[in-house]
Amino acid sequence: MQAQPSLDKSAKRLEHNVLFLGVLAALVLGGLVMLVQPIVGAVVAAVLSLLWFLLLREKLASSVKQMLAGLDLSPLRAGSNPQLENLLEGLCATSGVTNPEVYLLESTSMNAFVAANKSGCSVILTTELAKGLGRLELEGVVANLLGRQRDGSARYATSVISMFGISGYGARKLTAGLGEQRSVRSDMAAIDLTRYPPGLISAFSAMQTAGTTLSNVPAPTTPMWIAPVSEASSQESSPLADTSMQPLTYRIAVLQEL
Repeated sequence: MQAQPSLDKSAKRLEHNVLFLGVLAALVLGGLVMLVQPIVGAVVAAVLSLLWFLLLREKLASSVKQMLAGLDLSPLRAGSNPQLENLLEGLCATSGVTNPEVYLLESTSMNAFVAANKSGCSVILTTELAKGLGRLELEGVVANLLGRQRDGSARYATSVISMFGISGYGARKLTAGLGEQRSVRSDMAAIDLTRYPPGLISAFSAMQTAGTTLSNVPAPTTPMWIAPVSEASSQESSPLADTSMQPLTYRIAVLQEL
């Protein structure tokens, strides 16, 4: 399976479509008012269109912050984890991804996710994952996250969740854009960077042993994590059922075939 083509264009198209629909609604409302008061109607249409444009722009600009809100994160301090810092520097140079902001989430579980918009991205790692994996294992996980930034899937998912939340419509947009095999595709993107499947296989095995579930994780972030953060995310009754990531056991089996 090849890595998924860039979704940056899909994210831009989605954002433009939402802008267009909002402006269209403003013009329709203004047009109705114009039937009675032409000047007032024109002003209403112009003002509502401008407000919608500014609101959407601000929402998208702050989308990464929205994804991180509610998580008790600590910025990665320079020199505190030389192994992680060196891996990030090397993989960013290899992938062409601008160095992300990195945060740590205190937890005995192993998990991670990346959120992105057109301005950049933020990578979140649990403390157990950051300190508990060997170099090649951590390289595989970081490559997976940066691969999501490089192929646009992190930005696409961040935009969808920022605008539509985890509603049924939001879940359908995630599935339509990312595909049902998106986790496997991000694994393939990671291998494209590291050229070493055993590293990611070993990382996933370690994550299974340590556990990936997390408590008090904001629901909107659920689809963004590299592995399931709760049992609920894989239940058929959940609006995220169609977009939940494939089990680590399945992904390990796919990687072992490489």
